[in-house]
Amino acid sequence: MKTPYPDYEDVMRECREIAASDPTRVSYSEIGKSEEGRPLPLLKMTDPAVPDREKSVFLLSGGTDGSEEVGRAVALGMARALLAPERRALLYRQVVLVMPVTNPDGCVRNQPDREGNAKGIPAAGAYPDDGPPLTAEARAMRALVDEWIPDAHVDFHGLAGGSMGDCEFLYPTVNSKWSIPVLMDIVRAIEEAGALAGFPQQGRPRLWTEPRHNLPGWLARNCSSVCMVLEGTENYYPIEDSVRSGVARLLRFMEFGDSTDRYFQDFPNYPCDVVSGGFMAALMPYGQTYEERRRCRRDISQMIVQGVPWFERLACDRDWTAVVHLPVDDSVRTFPEGMRFKATIDRRAVVKEVLWQDHRLEPALWRQALTPAGIVVTADVPEPPRRGANQLKIRYEVPFRRHVEPPPEK
Repeated sequence: MKTPYPDYEDVMRECREIAASDPTRVSYSEIGKSEEGRPLPLLKMTDPAVPDREKSVFLLSGGTDGSEEVGRAVALGMARALLAPERRALLYRQVVLVMPVTNPDGCVRNQPDREGNAKGIPAAGAYPDDGPPLTAEARAMRALVDEWIPDAHVDFHGLAGGSMGDCEFLYPTVNSKWSIPVLMDIVRAIEEAGALAGFPQQGRPRLWTEPRHNLPGWLARNCSSVCMVLEGTENYYPIEDSVRSGVARLLRFMEFGDSTDRYFQDFPNYPCDVVSGGFMAALMPYGQTYEERRRCRRDISQMIVQGVPWFERLACDRDWTAVVHLPVDDSVRTFPEGMRFKATIDRRAVVKEVLWQDHRLEPALWRQALTPAGIVVTADVPEPPRRGANQLKIRYEVPFRRHVEPPPEK
Protein backbone atom coordinates (compact mmCIF):
# COMPACT_ATOMS: atom_id res chain seq x y z
CA MET A 1 0.00 0.00 0.00
CA LYS A 2 1.36 3.40 -0.95
CA THR A 3 2.07 6.07 1.65
CA PRO A 4 0.23 8.20 2.52
CA TYR A 5 -2.99 6.26 2.01
CA PRO A 6 -5.59 7.24 1.04
CA ASP A 7 -4.57 10.22 -1.06
CA TYR A 8 -7.06 12.39 -2.93
CA GLU A 9 -7.23 10.12 -5.97
CA ASP A 10 -7.83 7.11 -3.72
CA VAL A 11 -10.70 8.90 -1.99
CA MET A 12 -12.40 9.87 -5.25
CA ARG A 13 -12.06 6.37 -6.69
CA GLU A 14 -13.25 4.62 -3.56
CA CYS A 15 -16.23 6.94 -3.12
CA ARG A 16 -17.47 5.96 -6.57
CA GLU A 17 -16.78 2.28 -5.85
CA ILE A 18 -18.77 2.40 -2.58
CA ALA A 19 -21.69 4.12 -4.29
CA ALA A 20 -21.66 1.62 -7.15
CA SER A 21 -21.62 -1.32 -4.72
CA ASP A 22 -25.09 -0.46 -3.32
CA PRO A 23 -26.81 2.18 -5.46
CA THR A 24 -30.10 1.70 -3.64
CA ARG A 25 -28.71 2.94 -0.33
CA VAL A 26 -25.74 5.07 -1.43
CA SER A 27 -25.58 8.03 -3.77
CA TYR A 28 -22.44 9.88 -4.87
CA SER A 29 -22.37 13.61 -5.60
CA GLU A 30 -19.97 16.55 -5.53
CA ILE A 31 -21.07 19.50 -3.41
CA GLY A 32 -18.59 22.05 -4.72
CA LYS A 33 -14.95 22.60 -5.55
CA SER A 34 -11.84 23.60 -3.68
CA GLU A 35 -9.95 26.84 -4.25
CA GLU A 36 -7.90 25.03 -6.91
CA GLY A 37 -10.96 23.45 -8.52
CA ARG A 38 -10.91 19.93 -7.05
CA PRO A 39 -14.36 18.40 -6.37
CA LEU A 40 -15.56 17.74 -2.82
CA PRO A 41 -17.17 14.27 -2.81
CA LEU A 42 -20.25 13.37 -0.76
CA LEU A 43 -21.70 9.95 -0.03
CA LYS A 44 -25.33 10.09 1.09
CA MET A 45 -26.22 6.81 2.79
CA THR A 46 -29.73 5.81 3.87
CA ASP A 47 -32.52 3.28 3.31
CA PRO A 48 -35.05 4.77 0.87
CA ALA A 49 -37.88 2.78 2.46
CA VAL A 50 -38.29 5.66 4.97
CA PRO A 51 -38.49 9.27 3.70
CA ASP A 52 -35.51 11.46 4.62
CA ARG A 53 -37.75 13.93 6.47
CA GLU A 54 -38.67 11.15 8.93
CA LYS A 55 -35.08 10.39 9.98
CA SER A 56 -32.26 11.90 11.97
CA VAL A 57 -29.17 13.17 10.11
CA PHE A 58 -25.55 12.39 10.96
CA LEU A 59 -22.68 14.18 9.20
CA LEU A 60 -19.24 12.54 9.21
CA SER A 61 -16.36 14.48 7.69
CA GLY A 62 -12.66 13.74 7.30
CA GLY A 63 -9.65 15.10 5.48
CA THR A 64 -9.86 18.54 7.13
CA ASP A 65 -6.12 18.62 7.76
CA GLY A 66 -4.22 17.84 4.60
CA SER A 67 -1.47 15.75 6.18
CA GLU A 68 -3.80 13.56 8.29
CA GLU A 69 -4.74 10.56 6.19
CA VAL A 70 -6.46 8.75 9.09
CA GLY A 71 -9.49 11.04 8.88
CA ARG A 72 -9.94 10.20 5.21
CA ALA A 73 -9.38 6.48 5.76
CA VAL A 74 -11.81 6.26 8.69
CA ALA A 75 -14.56 8.09 6.76
CA LEU A 76 -14.23 5.59 3.91
CA GLY A 77 -14.05 2.68 6.36
CA MET A 78 -17.20 3.85 8.12
CA ALA A 79 -19.05 4.10 4.80
CA ARG A 80 -18.15 0.49 4.04
CA ALA A 81 -19.08 -0.64 7.56
CA LEU A 82 -22.56 0.88 7.28
CA LEU A 83 -23.31 -1.32 4.27
CA ALA A 84 -22.86 -4.54 6.25
CA PRO A 85 -26.15 -6.48 6.59
CA GLU A 86 -26.12 -6.32 10.39
CA ARG A 87 -26.13 -2.50 10.27
CA ARG A 88 -29.02 -2.09 7.90
CA ALA A 89 -31.22 -0.77 10.73
CA LEU A 90 -28.96 2.26 11.19
CA LEU A 91 -29.60 3.39 7.63
CA TYR A 92 -33.30 2.69 8.07
CA ARG A 93 -33.44 5.22 10.93
CA GLN A 94 -30.79 7.74 9.87
CA VAL A 95 -29.45 9.68 6.92
CA VAL A 96 -25.65 9.52 7.02
CA LEU A 97 -23.69 12.13 5.06
CA VAL A 98 -20.04 11.11 4.58
CA MET A 99 -17.53 13.75 3.41
CA PRO A 100 -14.19 11.87 3.27
CA VAL A 101 -12.10 14.87 2.21
CA THR A 102 -13.08 18.47 2.96
CA ASN A 103 -9.65 19.93 2.11
CA PRO A 104 -8.67 18.45 -1.28
CA ASP A 105 -5.89 20.95 -1.97
CA GLY A 106 -4.28 20.37 1.42
CA CYS A 107 -4.57 16.63 0.82
CA VAL A 108 -2.78 16.84 -2.52
CA ARG A 109 -0.10 19.06 -1.00
CA ASN A 110 0.05 16.78 2.10
CA GLN A 111 0.15 19.89 4.29
CA PRO A 112 -1.03 20.30 7.90
CA ASP A 113 -4.09 22.41 8.63
CA ARG A 114 -2.03 25.23 10.12
CA GLU A 115 -1.11 26.01 6.51
CA GLY A 116 -4.78 25.72 5.58
CA ASN A 117 -6.15 25.27 2.11
CA ALA A 118 -4.56 26.48 -1.13
CA LYS A 119 -4.94 30.09 0.10
CA GLY A 120 -3.45 29.30 3.49
CA ILE A 121 -6.73 29.71 5.39
CA PRO A 122 -7.18 27.02 8.06
CA ALA A 123 -10.52 25.26 8.39
CA ALA A 124 -10.33 25.92 12.14
CA GLY A 125 -11.13 29.60 11.50
CA ALA A 126 -13.13 29.53 8.28
CA TYR A 127 -16.64 29.74 9.82
CA PRO A 128 -17.08 33.16 11.50
CA ASP A 129 -20.35 33.98 13.25
CA ASP A 130 -20.52 37.50 11.84
CA GLY A 131 -20.08 36.79 8.14
CA PRO A 132 -19.97 34.23 5.34
CA PRO A 133 -17.47 31.35 5.28
CA LEU A 134 -13.96 32.37 4.29
CA THR A 135 -13.03 29.63 1.80
CA ALA A 136 -14.53 27.80 -1.15
CA GLU A 137 -14.45 24.57 0.85
CA ALA A 138 -16.16 26.15 3.85
CA ARG A 139 -18.84 27.70 1.64
CA ALA A 140 -19.62 24.27 0.19
CA MET A 141 -19.81 22.69 3.64
CA ARG A 142 -21.99 25.49 5.00
CA ALA A 143 -24.38 25.03 2.08
CA LEU A 144 -24.55 21.32 2.92
CA VAL A 145 -25.33 21.86 6.60
CA ASP A 146 -27.78 24.68 5.82
CA GLU A 147 -29.68 22.20 3.66
CA TRP A 148 -29.61 19.25 6.07
CA ILE A 149 -29.11 20.82 9.57
CA PRO A 150 -27.44 17.67 10.95
CA ASP A 151 -28.54 16.41 14.34
CA ALA A 152 -24.96 15.27 14.95
CA HIS A 153 -21.58 15.97 13.38
CA VAL A 154 -18.21 14.29 13.84
CA ASP A 155 -15.12 15.69 12.13
CA PHE A 156 -12.53 12.90 12.18
CA HIS A 157 -8.85 13.84 12.35
CA GLY A 158 -5.53 12.05 12.79
CA LEU A 159 -2.90 12.78 15.41
CA ALA A 160 -0.56 14.39 12.90
CA GLY A 161 3.11 13.52 13.05
CA GLY A 162 2.46 10.21 14.76
CA SER A 163 0.83 9.50 18.09
CA MET A 164 -1.26 6.80 19.73
CA GLY A 165 -4.29 7.03 22.02
CA ASP A 166 -7.47 8.32 20.44
CA CYS A 167 -9.05 11.43 21.96
CA GLU A 168 -11.84 13.99 21.46
CA PHE A 169 -12.54 17.72 21.23
CA LEU A 170 -16.04 18.61 22.41
CA TYR A 171 -18.24 21.57 21.41
CA PRO A 172 -21.06 22.58 23.79
CA THR A 173 -24.23 24.15 22.45
CA VAL A 174 -25.81 27.40 23.67
CA ASN A 175 -27.27 25.17 26.41
CA SER A 176 -23.87 24.33 27.87
CA LYS A 177 -25.08 23.19 31.31
CA TRP A 178 -27.08 20.48 29.56
CA SER A 179 -24.85 19.67 26.59
CA ILE A 180 -21.54 19.30 28.46
CA PRO A 181 -22.72 16.32 30.58
CA VAL A 182 -24.34 14.81 27.48
CA LEU A 183 -21.09 15.09 25.52
CA MET A 184 -19.19 13.51 28.42
CA ASP A 185 -21.68 10.61 28.46
CA ILE A 186 -21.04 10.02 24.77
CA VAL A 187 -17.27 10.24 25.19
CA ARG A 188 -17.25 7.63 27.95
CA ALA A 189 -19.24 5.26 25.75
CA ILE A 190 -17.16 5.66 22.61
CA GLU A 191 -13.88 5.40 24.53
CA GLU A 192 -15.10 2.15 26.05
CA ALA A 193 -16.00 0.89 22.57
CA GLY A 194 -12.51 1.75 21.30
CA ALA A 195 -10.84 0.03 24.24
CA LEU A 196 -13.01 -3.08 23.87
CA ALA A 197 -11.97 -3.22 20.21
CA GLY A 198 -8.35 -3.45 21.39
CA PHE A 199 -7.20 0.17 21.10
CA PRO A 200 -6.16 2.21 24.17
CA GLN A 201 -7.75 5.60 24.66
CA GLN A 202 -6.18 8.77 26.05
CA GLY A 203 -9.20 9.37 28.25
CA ARG A 204 -8.83 13.15 28.40
CA PRO A 205 -11.35 14.89 26.15
CA ARG A 206 -10.78 18.60 25.50
CA LEU A 207 -13.81 20.82 26.07
CA TRP A 208 -13.99 23.98 23.96
CA THR A 209 -16.12 26.35 26.06
CA GLU A 210 -15.18 29.46 24.06
CA PRO A 211 -16.60 29.92 20.52
CA ARG A 212 -14.69 27.97 17.86
CA HIS A 213 -14.89 28.98 14.22
CA ASN A 214 -14.60 25.53 12.72
CA LEU A 215 -17.63 23.65 11.38
CA PRO A 216 -18.37 21.60 14.54
CA GLY A 217 -18.16 24.73 16.67
CA TRP A 218 -20.40 26.68 14.31
CA LEU A 219 -23.00 23.89 14.12
CA ALA A 220 -23.10 23.37 17.88
CA ARG A 221 -23.56 27.06 18.55
CA ASN A 222 -26.02 27.91 15.77
CA CYS A 223 -28.03 24.69 15.41
CA SER A 224 -27.60 22.92 18.79
CA SER A 225 -26.24 19.84 17.00
CA VAL A 226 -24.21 17.21 18.89
CA CYS A 227 -20.69 18.00 17.65
CA MET A 228 -17.17 16.80 18.29
CA VAL A 229 -13.79 16.28 16.67
CA LEU A 230 -12.45 12.75 17.05
CA GLU A 231 -8.70 12.27 16.85
CA GLY A 232 -7.46 8.91 15.57
CA THR A 233 -4.11 7.24 16.16
CA GLU A 234 -1.78 7.94 13.25
CA ASN A 235 1.66 6.63 12.19
CA TYR A 236 1.66 4.01 14.94
CA TYR A 237 -0.63 1.16 13.83
CA PRO A 238 -1.04 -0.06 10.28
CA ILE A 239 -3.72 2.11 8.68
CA GLU A 240 -6.19 -0.81 8.79
CA ASP A 241 -5.97 -0.86 12.60
CA SER A 242 -6.49 2.89 12.89
CA VAL A 243 -9.59 2.49 10.72
CA ARG A 244 -10.93 -0.34 12.90
CA SER A 245 -10.44 1.80 16.00
CA GLY A 246 -12.20 4.78 14.45
CA VAL A 247 -15.10 2.74 13.09
CA ALA A 248 -15.68 1.10 16.49
CA ARG A 249 -16.01 4.52 18.11
CA LEU A 250 -18.22 5.92 15.36
CA LEU A 251 -20.61 2.97 15.41
CA ARG A 252 -21.03 3.42 19.16
CA PHE A 253 -21.58 7.14 18.59
CA MET A 254 -24.36 6.38 16.13
CA GLU A 255 -26.21 4.33 18.72
CA PHE A 256 -26.93 7.61 20.51
CA GLY A 257 -29.12 8.47 17.52
CA ASP A 258 -31.77 6.24 19.13
CA SER A 259 -31.81 8.19 22.42
CA THR A 260 -35.23 8.92 23.93
CA ASP A 261 -36.21 9.25 27.60
CA ARG A 262 -32.66 9.38 28.97
CA TYR A 263 -32.10 12.81 27.45
CA PHE A 264 -35.70 14.13 27.59
CA GLN A 265 -36.06 13.24 23.90
CA ASP A 266 -39.61 12.71 22.62
CA PHE A 267 -38.42 10.98 19.46
CA PRO A 268 -35.45 8.65 18.87
CA ASN A 269 -32.61 10.98 17.97
CA TYR A 270 -29.21 12.22 19.01
CA PRO A 271 -29.56 14.10 22.33
CA CYS A 272 -29.94 17.52 20.71
CA ASP A 273 -33.55 18.59 21.31
CA VAL A 274 -33.26 20.29 24.72
CA VAL A 275 -32.17 23.59 23.23
CA SER A 276 -32.37 25.38 26.57
CA GLY A 277 -33.10 24.34 30.14
CA GLY A 278 -33.17 20.80 31.49
CA PHE A 279 -35.29 18.27 33.34
CA MET A 280 -37.22 20.83 35.44
CA ALA A 281 -38.12 22.96 32.41
CA ALA A 282 -36.98 22.60 28.81
CA LEU A 283 -37.35 24.57 25.58
CA MET A 284 -37.50 22.19 22.62
CA PRO A 285 -38.22 22.21 18.87
CA TYR A 286 -41.76 21.92 17.56
CA GLY A 287 -42.77 19.97 14.44
CA GLN A 288 -44.34 16.82 13.07
CA THR A 289 -41.28 15.48 11.25
CA TYR A 290 -37.55 15.29 11.96
CA GLU A 291 -36.98 17.83 9.21
CA GLU A 292 -39.45 20.32 10.72
CA ARG A 293 -37.95 19.88 14.18
CA ARG A 294 -34.41 20.38 12.85
CA ARG A 295 -35.37 23.71 11.28
CA CYS A 296 -37.17 24.76 14.44
CA ARG A 297 -34.15 23.75 16.56
CA ARG A 298 -31.89 25.87 14.35
CA ASP A 299 -34.23 28.87 14.63
CA ILE A 300 -34.53 28.57 18.43
CA SER A 301 -30.74 28.29 18.73
CA GLN A 302 -30.18 31.41 16.67
CA MET A 303 -32.91 33.27 18.55
CA ILE A 304 -31.06 32.47 21.79
CA VAL A 305 -27.72 33.62 20.37
CA GLN A 306 -29.27 36.85 19.06
CA GLY A 307 -31.01 37.88 22.26
CA VAL A 308 -32.47 35.51 24.83
CA PRO A 309 -30.61 36.50 28.02
CA TRP A 310 -31.93 33.54 30.04
CA PHE A 311 -34.58 30.83 30.06
CA GLU A 312 -35.83 29.14 33.20
CA ARG A 313 -38.65 27.96 35.36
CA LEU A 314 -39.30 30.49 38.09
CA ALA A 315 -38.02 29.27 41.43
CA CYS A 316 -41.33 29.27 43.35
CA ASP A 317 -44.62 27.75 42.13
CA ARG A 318 -46.80 30.44 43.68
CA ASP A 319 -50.51 29.61 43.83
CA TRP A 320 -49.59 26.11 42.63
CA THR A 321 -48.60 27.42 39.22
CA ALA A 322 -45.35 26.42 37.52
CA VAL A 323 -44.14 29.34 35.40
CA VAL A 324 -41.64 28.87 32.57
CA HIS A 325 -40.22 32.22 31.47
CA LEU A 326 -38.71 33.07 28.05
CA PRO A 327 -37.57 36.71 27.65
CA VAL A 328 -36.75 37.83 24.09
CA ASP A 329 -34.72 40.99 23.46
CA ASP A 330 -35.40 43.51 20.71
CA SER A 331 -32.17 42.41 18.98
CA VAL A 332 -33.68 39.06 17.93
CA ARG A 333 -34.14 38.64 14.17
CA THR A 334 -34.84 34.88 13.95
CA PHE A 335 -38.04 33.43 15.38
CA PRO A 336 -39.18 29.81 15.34
CA GLU A 337 -42.62 29.04 13.95
CA GLY A 338 -43.47 27.19 17.16
CA MET A 339 -41.95 25.73 20.32
CA ARG A 340 -42.34 22.78 22.65
CA PHE A 341 -42.03 23.21 26.41
CA LYS A 342 -41.58 20.55 29.07
CA ALA A 343 -41.79 20.90 32.81
CA THR A 344 -41.64 18.38 35.66
CA ILE A 345 -43.96 18.82 38.66
CA ASP A 346 -44.66 16.77 41.78
CA ARG A 347 -45.91 13.27 40.98
CA ARG A 348 -48.83 13.76 43.41
CA ALA A 349 -50.16 16.76 41.48
CA VAL A 350 -53.36 17.00 39.45
CA VAL A 351 -52.87 19.26 36.43
CA LYS A 352 -55.81 21.62 35.89
CA GLU A 353 -54.82 23.70 32.85
CA VAL A 354 -51.89 24.98 30.78
CA LEU A 355 -51.68 28.60 29.62
CA TRP A 356 -49.53 30.42 27.09
CA GLN A 357 -49.36 34.19 27.48
CA ASP A 358 -52.24 33.79 30.00
CA HIS A 359 -54.51 32.15 27.41
CA ARG A 360 -55.58 28.55 27.93
CA LEU A 361 -54.02 26.05 25.58
CA GLU A 362 -56.44 23.64 23.98
CA PRO A 363 -56.22 20.16 25.55
CA ALA A 364 -54.97 18.78 22.23
CA LEU A 365 -51.82 20.91 22.58
CA TRP A 366 -50.61 19.51 25.89
CA ARG A 367 -50.25 16.18 27.64
CA GLN A 368 -48.84 14.73 30.84
CA ALA A 369 -46.89 11.59 31.63
CA LEU A 370 -46.02 10.05 34.98
CA THR A 371 -42.29 9.34 35.36
CA PRO A 372 -40.19 8.26 38.37
CA ALA A 373 -39.10 11.91 38.79
CA GLY A 374 -42.62 13.34 38.65
CA ILE A 375 -45.30 14.35 36.18
CA VAL A 376 -43.81 15.66 32.95
CA VAL A 377 -46.10 18.14 31.20
CA THR A 378 -45.41 18.66 27.49
CA ALA A 379 -46.99 21.67 25.78
CA ASP A 380 -46.84 22.63 22.11
CA VAL A 381 -47.08 26.31 21.22
CA PRO A 382 -47.76 26.57 17.47
CA GLU A 383 -46.74 30.23 17.17
CA PRO A 384 -43.58 32.31 17.50
CA PRO A 385 -42.68 34.01 20.77
CA ARG A 386 -42.92 37.78 20.94
CA ARG A 387 -40.28 40.30 21.87
CA GLY A 388 -40.42 40.90 25.60
CA ALA A 389 -41.72 38.46 28.20
CA ASN A 390 -43.17 35.08 27.21
CA GLN A 391 -44.62 32.69 29.78
CA LEU A 392 -45.98 29.18 29.88
CA LYS A 393 -47.98 28.41 33.03
CA ILE A 394 -49.07 25.04 34.41
CA ARG A 395 -51.76 25.23 37.08
CA TYR A 396 -52.18 22.23 39.33
CA GLU A 397 -53.42 21.00 42.70
CA VAL A 398 -51.65 18.82 45.29
CA PRO A 399 -52.94 16.91 48.35
CA PHE A 400 -50.55 18.55 50.82
CA ARG A 401 -49.47 21.89 52.27
CA ARG A 402 -46.01 23.40 52.07
CA HIS A 403 -44.08 23.57 55.32
CA VAL A 404 -43.43 27.27 54.56
CA GLU A 405 -45.08 29.65 52.14
CA PRO A 406 -42.97 31.16 49.32
CA PRO A 407 -41.89 34.77 49.78
CA PRO A 408 -44.01 37.52 48.18
CA GLU A 409 -43.35 38.08 44.50
CA LYS A 410 -41.21 41.16 43.89
